[in-house]
Amino acid sequence: MQFFEYALLCASILSSLYVIWAKHRFHPMMMLIMPASLLGILILHLVFEHWRWIMLPVYGITTVVVVSCVFKRQNHASSPSKRLRPILLSLLALLAGTLSWGVSSLFPLFQFTKPSGPHNVGVLDYSWTDPERTAADGTSRQLNVRIWYPASDHLTAPARYIPQADLFIQAVKKQYGLWSRLLRNYRQLAIPAQYAASFYPNVNAVPVVVYLHGNQLGTRFTGTFQAIELASHGYMVVAIEHPGTAFLSVLDEEHYIPFTNSFMGLPDSFSAHNEVAIPIIQEMQADVEFVLQHLQQIDRYEPNSPLSDRIDPERVALVGHSFGGAVATYILANTTIAKAAVNLDGYLYGEYPDELQQKPLLILNGGLQVKDLEEKMVGLEKERAVRNRLLGSKGLEVTLPQAGHLSFTDLPLYSPLLFKSLAPDIEEQHRLINEHTLHFLQEHL
Repeated sequence: MQFFEYALLCASILSSLYVIWAKHRFHPMMMLIMPASLLGILILHLVFEHWRWIMLPVYGITTVVVVSCVFKRQNHASSPSKRLRPILLSLLALLAGTLSWGVSSLFPLFQFTKPSGPHNVGVLDYSWTDPERTAADGTSRQLNVRIWYPASDHLTAPARYIPQADLFIQAVKKQYGLWSRLLRNYRQLAIPAQYAASFYPNVNAVPVVVYLHGNQLGTRFTGTFQAIELASHGYMVVAIEHPGTAFLSVLDEEHYIPFTNSFMGLPDSFSAHNEVAIPIIQEMQADVEFVLQHLQQIDRYEPNSPLSDRIDPERVALVGHSFGGAVATYILANTTIAKAAVNLDGYLYGEYPDELQQKPLLILNGGLQVKDLEEKMVGLEKERAVRNRLLGSKGLEVTLPQAGHLSFTDLPLYSPLLFKSLAPDIEEQHRLINEHTLHFLQEHL
């Protein structure tokens, strides 16, 4: 809970108990002090912290106490039959307060660890359309992109965790219903970055890291823990939201594209999954090529952008989680786009030539074993053979014993208690993931 949330919870519970038990001993001055105090704390909470649905029971208690103070009626009766009422009301108030506290603890308003690099971090959001590619309905492919970069010391406005939060949450509500309630908690969540800040001075082109999210739960912001760390060390991090692969991509107020599960119903066979994965990988590769080309000509599309002439096309790396890791590895091996790649706990789907040019590849595996979630995929000897070929003499494979598959994303921060068995000690795992990734990129970019 935030400071004013906690203050409002405690004040509303104590005030409600006083109102319930004071009866004819209700001091007149308290009729002014309690509602004024509660309303004051409530206003401070709404102004500085913003309302949250998790706090609804506390808002209810506060309202009841204020109304009771205004319309308090003396009641001198003390017969045994009426003593049960204050007991029940007290239990109800305590239950409501405990409910708010419990749900707030389950879904905390988390904060990102301050990045360790010497630079401030700037953030920009774009939505770009590729006219050369069209969907089945004839519309051009639209890509939402979030970019983190090393910024100057000049402060602008704090960047928010969820880009275009209201539009995104509204689309999630239409598609997934109650999931939008969880995201509302993070509507105003600030990250340690400044929105649209000027670029760090006295620096020319910087290396670029293209971040590729995973299937289904990934978006352009679910790898924020890693993006802000890399940007603070002088990298431009470009996160592309791939429509159909992402959790949900909002196009405008009326249109969005939800995740499409192309693997549903397939047998747990690497070959079967690989066959379906290849065209999706190629589509995501086209996304990467389009965005990088767009960035190099950003002056034509975004006048006065702080990113103008800041990209070094000769120093590009790819970092991908899960399916995004497969795409990162595929692009590294099959094109000249990138000098290095980091695969975060992803299978190596795709087609690879017999003669592979050796390039720096880091594979970070999650080593956490979770009961009832053991590996069921068959035919992984083929994947292992591809992995060994790709690693060659320049690659490195590291397994983090306590990292689960979702430890490579922000998602466990949403509820450390719920994710404890799947992604324990998440802040330490994030530190290790960033440490390995940063060391690798510094060596090869």
